[in-house]
Amino acid sequence: MSAESPTLSPPETPRRRAGMMDRILSLIGSYHIAVVVFLLMILLTLLGTFSQKTLGLYQSLNIYFTSWVVPREHWLLGFIPLPGMALLLAVMFVNLLAGGVIRIRKNWRTVGNVIAHLSMLGLIAAGAVSLYYKQEGHMRIFEGESSNRVQAFQDWVLEVREAGGADSRIYMIQETSFRTDSPAETTTFHRTGWPFELKVSGYQKNATITTTGDPGVLAGSRNIDGYTLRPLPVNPQHEANMAGVFLDAVDLSGKTVGSTLLAQVIRSGEIVTRADAPFSFTVGDRQFSVNLTRETWEVPFSLKLDDFKAEYYPGTRKAKEYESHVTMTNAEGKDTKFRIWMNNPLRDSGYVAYQTSFDDQSPPGQEKYSVLTVVKNPSDQWPLYSMIVATVGLLITFLTKLARFIRRTAVPVTPPVA
Repeated sequence: MSAESPTLSPPETPRRRAGMMDRILSLIGSYHIAVVVFLLMILLTLLGTFSQKTLGLYQSLNIYFTSWVVPREHWLLGFIPLPGMALLLAVMFVNLLAGGVIRIRKNWRTVGNVIAHLSMLGLIAAGAVSLYYKQEGHMRIFEGESSNRVQAFQDWVLEVREAGGADSRIYMIQETSFRTDSPAETTTFHRTGWPFELKVSGYQKNATITTTGDPGVLAGSRNIDGYTLRPLPVNPQHEANMAGVFLDAVDLSGKTVGSTLLAQVIRSGEIVTRADAPFSFTVGDRQFSVNLTRETWEVPFSLKLDDFKAEYYPGTRKAKEYESHVTMTNAEGKDTKFRIWMNNPLRDSGYVAYQTSFDDQSPPGQEKYSVLTVVKNPSDQWPLYSMIVATVGLLITFLTKLARFIRRTAVPVTPPVA
């Protein structure tokens, strides 16, 4: 009795590999995935829009639109997981690439469709670049004054610098690094060259400095020289919150060389910033200062507000239109006049300055200020280019179908009978 020969699977051929790849692309680029993604996008847009009333714009953006996965506490009905908009856009990008560019038949009839799909990929790519690389803040300028510094809307930082030292640079500690879940937690920072460690504790997302006798102070709260932090209700509008912290500077031998608390001070309803009075301490013969402020940065030009004009609706204080007349001085010292108004921004050196707000509370005769939003976005013009490409693609598709229609409906001319 002869032994049976083992069954051998046929060798994998290029045709089989191509067939498998085609099936994978067919699955990834299927209409079913596209429909599900669109429905989930609509759902997230509704949830994110409705949540702005209670959470505020900043929190809603972080929870639903810039996240990969919606945090568990915000799941649908409390138990249904939800993807974030960033994840949905990534899936849509792959779906469009597979189904609308790679797998689609390539001929003169589909040229317009391929171009239109490429434009949509460009829009998604623009959003991704903007999400991770855009830098945005505001510049408040009084008439007759100039500025080249932009301040962030939301982010707080601790600015550490050495007075009179060889290194005049400012070292910034981002709020995300010292933000804690409990005021009892302490975060320690040290960098090469510092003869001390900076201990940050008592973090409050929204707080003010007050005396220990204030009834709003939490029991057991730390105090320094009779002053402490009083937590305030967290404002849904994230930019309205004023962070507060306790600071301890400890030299490398473990000795505390200085302690303080930093926040905004509220006196008679007026917010008084401590930006010009930072925490200072000395270690040996070196003096350092720490300041809690919104993150700021310099732009490669300065803007001087020459004149600000606002037009109101009759009988109201509601602005109908407003504009800023500025002089821009670039890095070479060249001055250029600009008029900035709604939908007509200033563009220079990769930055865009928009007219977004102004001082409408000061009485007539007092100097006013203009608020310009300054954005540096590498993909600023990508949506425009993508829409131009989409228009070209749709136009080609329309003309192609029109030509086919004309050819099909053309009636041959019959010569007259003699």
